Amino acid sequence: MSQEILEISVRVDEQFDVNFNLSDGVLGLILSIFEG
Repeated sequence: MSQEILEISVRVDEQFDVNFNLSDGVLGLILSIFEG
């Protein structure tokens, strides 16, 4: 049981990581456009 919960939390963590990096990249792109 605890093993399954651990795997799910790791997957959620990875998904959040990807989303965070994506939004970070988009923010950086928008900032560079405004600065340019």
